[in-house]
Amino acid sequence: MKKLNILLVSLLLLVTACKSVPSGTIVKPVDLLANNKNFYISIPSSVDPELLIYVIKSNIKNISDSDVREIVSRIDRAYAGLNADNKNPKLQIAVDSNIPVKYIPKLLNKKNGWSVEELTGPVSGAKYGLYTQNDITLAFPSDKIALLGERVPDMVNMYDEIHAIPAEDSVGQNFTTLDSLTYEHITGSDSEIRFITNNPETFLLMLTGQKLTLQLNTVRGSFICDPVNANQYILDFIFDFRNEKAAKAGKVMLGFVFGLADGSDNELKPTEIKIEGIKIKKQQLYDILSL
Repeated sequence: MKKLNILLVSLLLLVTACKSVPSGTIVKPVDLLANNKNFYISIPSSVDPELLIYVIKSNIKNISDSDVREIVSRIDRAYAGLNADNKNPKLQIAVDSNIPVKYIPKLLNKKNGWSVEELTGPVSGAKYGLYTQNDITLAFPSDKIALLGERVPDMVNMYDEIHAIPAEDSVGQNFTTLDSLTYEHITGSDSEIRFITNNPETFLLMLTGQKLTLQLNTVRGSFICDPVNANQYILDFIFDFRNEKAAKAGKVMLGFVFGLADGSDNELKPTEIKIEGIKIKKQQLYDILSL
């Protein structure tokens, strides 16, 4: 009887201790992107897995096709930020994934040309692996998040800081440093690839080959793969102009540039113009992403 009482008390203490340990805040990959980029894009793998394969193979050397496809099969969506001006084109990528951390050392090891170092979380003291090859750095702070590209240590530190917040203390909070328009746009759909840029003149120059002076604040849009042409995307754009006068003039110019016979244009707010159904080659987007 005495032993039974001791066992019951021990179990009670164990359960009480487990309940008293707060769960950490679930970190969203998009929250880890830096806010100093001028072009952001989100890529659901279900929309175009080949684009994700291209991104990985362009950034990770000596990786086999089978490993790439295994990784992509575990990716839900990738978020990326870059400066679309060729001055500092380095990508910063945060991936919503299901890649077991224990799988990583089998792929990113010295034999395959990777160096490994540890980063200590500034809040939790947890150890995170940083995998580097040439100018590429990767990290996997959890089974659900993969990080690639520029300022990965900063992203890992941010992950550690957010995850260390007790879940009950973070209800209703948003930890992204991106502005609300950018954040809401790139997270707003799972059925299309979405992008936004606050450097629209450079973006349009890279896209069309023409220098357009349109007095724009931002260009945002979405695209899907063309169902009848595997090498092509179909894009929708929303052009946000600085004022109504600029929007009226810009609408005429955009009509000439994009050839609205292939699409349609619809006004949203007085300062916004929407153009739909524009077809571009996939390689044009790859070039913009500096892949």
